[in-house]
Amino acid sequence: MSIIFRKKSVRKTRTPKGTTIKVEGKAGAPGRRSVKYVEYYGSLNSISAGLTEDIIEYTVPDGHCAELYALGVMPDYDPATETSNLEYISIAHDDIDFGLKFLCNHIGMNSLPYGDRASKQPIRLLDYPMRRGNLTLKFNEGVEIEVKATAGTSDVSKTVRARIKLLLYEPADVSAIFGTTISNFATLPGGHDQSLPQLLFADYAKLSAATGGDRRWTDLYSKKVQDYEQIKITHVGVKPHANADSLKLYDLRLKWEAPEYEPYWKINEQYNALPFGDDDDYQPTQKLPSVVADHIYTNTTLKVQIRDNGSAIPAGGVACQLFGVYRRVR
Repeated sequence: MSIIFRKKSVRKTRTPKGTTIKVEGKAGAPGRRSVKYVEYYGSLNSISAGLTEDIIEYTVPDGHCAELYALGVMPDYDPATETSNLEYISIAHDDIDFGLKFLCNHIGMNSLPYGDRASKQPIRLLDYPMRRGNLTLKFNEGVEIEVKATAGTSDVSKTVRARIKLLLYEPADVSAIFGTTISNFATLPGGHDQSLPQLLFADYAKLSAATGGDRRWTDLYSKKVQDYEQIKITHVGVKPHANADSLKLYDLRLKWEAPEYEPYWKINEQYNALPFGDDDDYQPTQKLPSVVADHIYTNTTLKVQIRDNGSAIPAGGVACQLFGVYRRVR
């Protein structure tokens, strides 16, 4: 599941220029007063097309471990051309990728709202912190937490901003809250040092080619899931199109689909049942009912399929963002 980044456009520095840290106070119930709440900010003024740069680099201080539980992004935007060239945001530790990909283009496709006063959505909560068994991202002391921004096919020439919310734990905190030691914190679910990873799942797709204008199902997203992997999809967000009609999830091996009958999820611009949950929406990403969210995709191909209304949807006209849980069983 881990991928080592092989291409970097800038040399890594311990404290990137333009990044500040603010300790805003302390969190936790009585007896947990040493838990520290941290917000960390970063910005980039440019990214070359197709390249990845660190927008945030934060090293967990000695004597602590860290729980990353929220992430927000303010993508680039050029009002003169009404374009945004940021493609996606990912999270890594010491240049090793978690495999999470968040589509973060400004034009109705920012899956990580910044949560400022201009936003209609709060900052994206990855999972609830300070809970055993949660899937927040967990890091041992001395590990560098990295938020990475990747440009699309054109250069990013306007500022991209990001912020993360962290809790820092001392050894007594980890023992009391999570029942483990500080050195083993990253072996818990969501941690970077698990032998059999159980992690958040985040991935996206944009329509790669125009539909045929014939009301037939077309693959918007397709992912091969090995027999030693399990994926659950808990949330789906869609950027709709005027010519789009419906969307469904599909398990190729089991021939299982959700919804199971017509009219499926409607994704026309006038009645999008699956809001993307970005700053342009008044609704968050759609949380799926348990009968759908508990379905396990394994030894199969996980598909998101769409169909048009009889008029073609152009390439890139529809995009989806998936959230869920990934688990490796052996």
